[in-house]
Amino acid sequence: MFKIIKRGRIVLTMKKIDIKNKNRFIVLLIIILLVAAEFIRSNTYIQTENFVFESSRLPESFDGTKIVQISDYHNHGGSYDKRLLDEISAQNPDYIFLTGDIADSICTDIEKAENFLEKISEIAKCYLVWGNHDYDIERQSLDDMRKCASENNITVLENQFQYITKNNEKILITGTVNQNFDYEMMEDYPENNEFSVWLHHYPEDFEFISDISEEKGCKADLIFTGHAHGGLIRLPFIKGLFAPGQGFFPEYTSGEYSYNGSEMIVSRGVGNSGFTRRFLDPFHLVVCELKKI
Repeated sequence: MFKIIKRGRIVLTMKKIDIKNKNRFIVLLIIILLVAAEFIRSNTYIQTENFVFESSRLPESFDGTKIVQISDYHNHGGSYDKRLLDEISAQNPDYIFLTGDIADSICTDIEKAENFLEKISEIAKCYLVWGNHDYDIERQSLDDMRKCASENNITVLENQFQYITKNNEKILITGTVNQNFDYEMMEDYPENNEFSVWLHHYPEDFEFISDISEEKGCKADLIFTGHAHGGLIRLPFIKGLFAPGQGFFPEYTSGEYSYNGSEMIVSRGVGNSGFTRRFLDPFHLVVCELKKI
């Protein structure tokens, strides 16, 4: 009697162990599938995020102006381009701002970047600044991209500024490639305190740009940047794990930031550099509407 009961308990215990192991396997399998699905989503899906920037300094003629920002394209190419271009076109932008790393210094198929520039220029007037990858490709390749931009009426700003005019009113647009711009460009920078938009690849220079533009008399109202790729890996309560130029747990990775009267919008980018991939960090198309208040 005792032996039979004991064996029954052993069998029952073994069944419980088998059920627990099976449940653990199912849970593990679900986790793996969810992680894989998110990995695919983050590296294929395009998230369109809308912003509204309100300012009393904005000229009346620019009230309602819609801007699409493109950053960190990185020679993406392929069938993805059609989805991206269709999404950009659907926003019906007045202007397109490209904030660097159109090319990629690791996967250097410049024809993809040039093809993208040609097609995007057909959607709206484009303004472009280069990023670190653009300057790291061969000099001839960058010159070819400059030529492509010029032939397609894309304004390239390399530590330069100019005005965008509408109905005899104007806003200042400035494009810079690194912090060295202040040594020459800022000597001629306007001092008339006009509404100012600034294109710059590196978000870590936010406070520097705000301070130096104010010092010169025409403060940057709205700054567009990229470069951080959203921190690549984003987790709950963490803005991003790592960004070039900012290191681990970077401060500026995605969306809006304010400092001393200036606002910055950071794009997470629409492409990957080389073999880097994202997690909980899908491609990012920024749409910003300017509003007069």
